[in-house]
Amino acid sequence: MFALIDEAGNQLDNSSNSEGLLLYYGQTVCDDGFSDNSANAICRLMGYPGAISWRNGQLYEIQSDLEIGLDDVVCSSDSWDSCTSTTSHNCGHGEDVHLVCGEEEVIPVPDDMFALVDEAGNQLDNSSNSEGLLLYYGQTVCDDGFSDNSANAICRLMGYPGAISWRNGQLYEIQSDLEIGLDDVVCSSDSWDSCTSTTSHNCGHGEDVHLVCGEEEVIPTDEPRPMFSLIDSNGNELTNNSTQLGLLLYYGQTVCDDYFSDNAATAICREMGYLGAVSWTSGQVFELQGSFEIGLDDVSCSSDTWDSCTSTTSHNCGHGEDVH
Repeated sequence: MFALIDEAGNQLDNSSNSEGLLLYYGQTVCDDGFSDNSANAICRLMGYPGAISWRNGQLYEIQSDLEIGLDDVVCSSDSWDSCTSTTSHNCGHGEDVHLVCGEEEVIPVPDDMFALVDEAGNQLDNSSNSEGLLLYYGQTVCDDGFSDNSANAICRLMGYPGAISWRNGQLYEIQSDLEIGLDDVVCSSDSWDSCTSTTSHNCGHGEDVHLVCGEEEVIPTDEPRPMFSLIDSNGNELTNNSTQLGLLLYYGQTVCDDYFSDNAATAICREMGYLGAVSWTSGQVFELQGSFEIGLDDVSCSSDTWDSCTSTTSHNCGHGEDVH
């Protein structure tokens, strides 16, 4: 009923842990409704202990020569008896399921579950506050579901006090040589015990997580830097009696416009000592913006007071989204 084949169309045997295109009576299987339960049920039906991973995509040239034979494979457990499916479909071969069946190798070094590496692939040690590519058993981590909680939980698991910042992107050449090993890392607190994740993914390396772990340095100054400030095109700070358009800074870094609103503008203006906001816009208006880091994102305010606002120091923005 089910079989796995390689890119040349040769059937894989049960001794192989290689990835293969899943066939149902010689036709491909669409990923609608497919889950880890579906993968395990089908692998077990083929005589394997279970599924290691699965993904979708048109990865082999031979796929276009095959019919799509099964869709909506929904399983409530890892037994085929719990599954429903249909031979009708509304799919393309980009949704074909590819499976790796077998028994996952037990890696007896839990301390090395996560690691940070630099652009040359060298592992960073705990004394470094440098940014590194996050690896899970030597494979990259996708940013789906990733949050500040996820970053803190993983940094703490690696022996750091917590996370300073994180971002995503294909920043290192070595990323394309690595597999993506973990996705949907959702944590309800900064403890790894509160996290769920999956080794299946639907990601590209542009979604790989990069982390800075450590403890944020507290800079002792006689006059602490204000939380918010406005600067002109030359970088000079605007005073409270100015109504000039200025670039908004958060502790010296720019603010992204995701979720920004009139409430956010008024709350921040009032925080800086103004009566309120006259207007706001976003964009790369000043040449000097490119020399700043982006420091705040997702500023969402339910009223015109800063106490009503939520925000994050992680971002997925460019300077074309800087608030003025």
